Amino acid sequence: MKHEITTALYDYWLSRHRDAAVRASGIRPNELAPLLPYLFLIELDPSETPRFRFRYCGVAIARRYGRDLSDEDFLALWSPNDRSALQRDLRALAFRSTGMVMGTLAETMGSGVISYEMLLLPLAGDNSTAGAIGSMVRIGGHEESNRIRARIVAQSLRSTRFLPVAGSEITGAHLRGAQLAAVANLQARRRYGHLTVVSGGK
Repeated sequence: MKHEITTALYDYWLSRHRDAAVRASGIRPNELAPLLPYLFLIELDPSETPRFRFRYCGVAIARRYGRDLSDEDFLALWSPNDRSALQRDLRALAFRSTGMVMGTLAETMGSGVISYEMLLLPLAGDNSTAGAIGSMVRIGGHEESNRIRARIVAQSLRSTRFLPVAGSEITGAHLRGAQLAAVANLQARRRYGHLTVVSGGK
């Protein structure tokens, strides 16, 4: 994992992963406030043609696509080949105690190319419906200041890696400390374009 937002979300999820699967009801948005613009929630819609539907789309992600993705199919954002691979991997998440990191290359309306890191972590639903919480952050490539030209018009999967299974040797206290440190770091540092605002500074 390359980005601090990815790491912070993973640490938070681990802090919830004790003796049982992490449930959607166990995720508290107020504890993830600094991360929310970069987060999304998807759930498996168990119909004849299963869809991995967005239930929440953070504002930073919505801005990248030029729309709120809520109720859209996560798989519809990808090419047919990537869609098939992701459908298989997303189903596998439901049976694992781990997450998946994806490297993504996106083309923008202004013909720019941007690389993203996506993290997907499984969530157990109240009625056994599989779901996931994820993050999407830019890690490289051309950044366009014009929002219209910066909109993503196509994207492709460049790499996929399943993370190690959460181990019982990691204590809850350790995970809680890692979670708080990661989120506190993001609360202290906020970027606006090329400027960084440090909370508490003079």
